[in-house]
Amino acid sequence: MDERLRRVLILDSDPDCLTRLQRVLEDAGIDTTITCDKTEACQRLESQRFDLIVIGDHPPEVDSAAILDDLSLRGTCPPVLILQSVVRENDIQYFGWRGAIGVVSKGNPLTVRDQVAKALSSLRLRSRASEAGSLENRSWRVAS
Repeated sequence: MDERLRRVLILDSDPDCLTRLQRVLEDAGIDTTITCDKTEACQRLESQRFDLIVIGDHPPEVDSAAILDDLSLRGTCPPVLILQSVVRENDIQYFGWRGAIGVVSKGNPLTVRDQVAKALSSLRLRSRASEAGSLENRSWRVAS
């Protein structure tokens, strides 16, 4: 996986779930930071670069939708995946409208790993396409 696109921050209220996810993601070569605290997550977002944020469905002090709203106000928020115990169609639409790139069940850490890897791969492809577009635009300008 591209070194530049593999850092993930996970916020969830369940420490056991966080530990399982961190182990599975790091075994897959994904640098993972975990926290149960929204304030700590925000501090880490201010001081570190993350390629993806994974938010559990019910951190104790605020819900996922409120966190998505807060992150969107920042303007430079990494893409967000939502973790839920049970994924329903209306949740996918609801969180999609709020800016999440997906909703995944946290019941199986391997499924979460696969969805995180898929999201990071998609981001890597977009980054390469963007870089290629920038190079094409630069060479076009030089040629004119």
